[in-house]
Amino acid sequence: MKKIITLALVASALITANNKSLFAQESEYFRMGEIDPYVSAYMEPFAKAMAVSMSGGWTHTAKVHSTLGFDITFSASIVTVPGSDKTFNTNSINMPGYTFTPAGTDAPTISADDDISPPNIRKEFNNALIPDFSFEAFKGLGISTGGIAAIQAGIGLPKGTELIVRFIPDMSSSVNRAIPDNVDFGLEKTGMWGFGVKHDIKQWIPVIAKVPFLQISGLFTYSKFYSGFSGADLRFDPDRFGMPSSLPSTTWDNQKLNIGMSSFTGTLLVGANIPIFQPYIGLGFNSSKFKGGFEGNFPIIEFSTAHPNGEVNTSEADPLTIEAKATNFNFQAGARLKLGFFVLNYQYTIQKYSLHTFGFAFTLR
Repeated sequence: MKKIITLALVASALITANNKSLFAQESEYFRMGEIDPYVSAYMEPFAKAMAVSMSGGWTHTAKVHSTLGFDITFSASIVTVPGSDKTFNTNSINMPGYTFTPAGTDAPTISADDDISPPNIRKEFNNALIPDFSFEAFKGLGISTGGIAAIQAGIGLPKGTELIVRFIPDMSSSVNRAIPDNVDFGLEKTGMWGFGVKHDIKQWIPVIAKVPFLQISGLFTYSKFYSGFSGADLRFDPDRFGMPSSLPSTTWDNQKLNIGMSSFTGTLLVGANIPIFQPYIGLGFNSSKFKGGFEGNFPIIEFSTAHPNGEVNTSEADPLTIEAKATNFNFQAGARLKLGFFVLNYQYTIQKYSLHTFGFAFTLR
């Protein structure tokens, strides 16, 4: 009798396990986190452009303020995304279980024009009962330039040292007014803060320290940036995939892309401290970190024999995070026009993402 009961329990367990296996084979799911490599490639030009723009505007001279000398500077840095980064080849990313149609095509990044047709992304289930699932990749949003405006102040300390602090107020409203009407896309609250230290290197070099017009200094800076995006052009919802859902449409209204960035720079500056026109050059580097993610409610799409084209009955929160790091070396050339206490300046930074910085300042000593 015990053997019969034991065999019955074993049989029951096997049947249950088999039923679960069959059930798993009859249901497949799509979650947004699975397409992380694609989203990272799509957003990469924006990440690089912002990293470059954060490094601009920190100085308009190789000269270091005397003790208690100061300046208040207003600057704007403008970056242009190179044409080579407005698309990427779909063969360059590895996304197991997914294919792009047409295969090997170029897909637009966030910097591409919106008239570039994106490929389809297909998820292959390898299940004869359930057809493969496909959807259109993101369109380009035409964000081919980027920039940051900053307000900063510098003050001279003893021993040939200068402390610099900067702040950027929220500028999302101004940016959103410039976005074309045919793009349903908006910038979330955006701002930045940072600090830097400049030190007079010339004073420590024999002979050169006696040259009156020559200025040599080192500059190190750190800054932190926050921003985000929202809008229907970035939204994932059942309507985008053309499938039914038991959840209310307002479930997806909180979707947005949040972004945080930090940047550390170092520069060796050499300049001429002559009346009125004061040129300088610099060699430097920028080390940046990018972290962003899709936050809010996103659909989990279920495919089954009853709903082979998919349905949405559940959601997931904050499904995807994008992280990137980059270090770039650069050459800088700039000059300022000093008219008493008032200064006008321009700097060009040569990198893959070229940087133009314009500004004006009120300075003393």
